[in-house]
Amino acid sequence: MPIVLHTFQCLLPAYVTPQSAIHDWLAHAHAAAQTGSEQALAAARLRRAFDRFGCDPERIARRFHALEDFTHQDWARMRIFNLTDHPEGRGLAARMDCFAEVTSQVFASLYADEAVAPEHLIHVTCTGYVAPSAAQRLVASKGWLTTVVTHAYHMGCYAAFPAIRQAVGFLLADGAAGRADVVHTELCTLHLNPALHDPEQLVIQSLFADGFARYVVENRAPERPHFELVAMREELLPDSSEAMTWRCADWGFHMTLARDVPQRLAQALSGFVAQLAAKAGYTEADARRARFAIHPGGPKIIEQVQAALELEDAQVDASRRVLRAYGNMSSATLPYVWAEMLADDTVADGTPVVSLAFGPGLTLCGNLLVKRLCSDPQRPTEAGADARKPGR
Repeated sequence: MPIVLHTFQCLLPAYVTPQSAIHDWLAHAHAAAQTGSEQALAAARLRRAFDRFGCDPERIARRFHALEDFTHQDWARMRIFNLTDHPEGRGLAARMDCFAEVTSQVFASLYADEAVAPEHLIHVTCTGYVAPSAAQRLVASKGWLTTVVTHAYHMGCYAAFPAIRQAVGFLLADGAAGRADVVHTELCTLHLNPALHDPEQLVIQSLFADGFARYVVENRAPERPHFELVAMREELLPDSSEAMTWRCADWGFHMTLARDVPQRLAQALSGFVAQLAAKAGYTEADARRARFAIHPGGPKIIEQVQAALELEDAQVDASRRVLRAYGNMSSATLPYVWAEMLADDTVADGTPVVSLAFGPGLTLCGNLLVKRLCSDPQRPTEAGADARKPGR
């Protein structure tokens, strides 16, 4: 039986702000986190710094966020970023309270009309921890007491791949046709720290956004557009463990990101894609003619992958569109790219799709998918509402 991915639901957070306005907010937040009488001058200086180091609005037009905080500069009424009292923002406990509240709302919304229990539910996140999790609370509230909940946490932007691998393993172990749901809940903006002013942090704060996604992994082909999973691959890059980190701090989760991460990944890509293609029964040349679903960690990631593999603009366009429309939503981003490609009529039935994502380790993950319009290629079917553009 084939392993397939389908029914992508991309749920957007409550608030959206243009990138230029977020840069203004960040500059004033960084100034407010400083002490002394030169906050106004600091805000102007930091705004120029975000223009220099941050991702410009041509590459990321807007970002979605679950917190109302980013819509105003009344620091005293901020839920997390009450910077007059807490220059780094409120501590980890307050941020996790917010995470628990929002993720419970997300699961309730994603499953509001779902009457059939999945055999497995995999919750993916790297931006919060609470037990029982929102996934466990959902299955309890639904009375789905035999649904097995698994948590795939703290792997960062590439986490969709191990989550899918878990789903495949569970379905094969069950030995019967079944369904595993994967749900991503990423609240990256919870972990800003306006007291950190170095260029590395300005880059990070200009990239990340919040986003939520759900999709189905099954070992039977549905009568709707889907991706057939052909091959998966994962490897660690040597001597790269400190190039990207994600650690718990008293105030929240702290990320570091080396400037040469895009170059390190690009150098490894040719051999990685060749081995992924061979695993799927393709040649490297075949794989390079495929469409590419690249996790848009930032504009330079897409540019470096495109250059390293000598790809045309059209082959990577879905990743650029998602980055511009939503920003980097950590592990939730690649499902948005898949949803975009599944709804894209220019990606024809039978098109191979090479997916790539990256994270701490440095870890390089990929899979090879084939787009299918229905289970029987001789009988076309219309895409349902759940296969339309992200943000529908």
